[in-house]
Amino acid sequence: YVLADARIAEMCLWTTWLHVGDLVCDGISCVVSLEVTPFFECVGSVLQINKLGIHYAETYVAQLNLERNLNDLCAISVEAELDASNDVKLSSVVPQSEPTEIS
Repeated sequence: YVLADARIAEMCLWTTWLHVGDLVCDGISCVVSLEVTPFFECVGSVLQINKLGIHYAETYVAQLNLERNLNDLCAISVEAELDASNDVKLSSVVPQSEPTEIS
């Protein structure tokens, strides 16, 4: 089962990945999909966000390499490590009170 707020196939953003199998929904669900090129154009357009994205990707892939059971549902969480690091924090880059629209 996929838990609420799960990220499905996030690793496709950070490394070369091959999907094997199908994911089937047996109830009501909501899927959010990212287009890779606009995502990276947005992340790369602001130096602080770019640095955060690079650090996130490096940390994510390092943790992915430690996984023994690799699949599209790997529950890798790097947020705690990012919060503990001395690198730029997302909260210092994106205002929390105003939503940001990516077109």
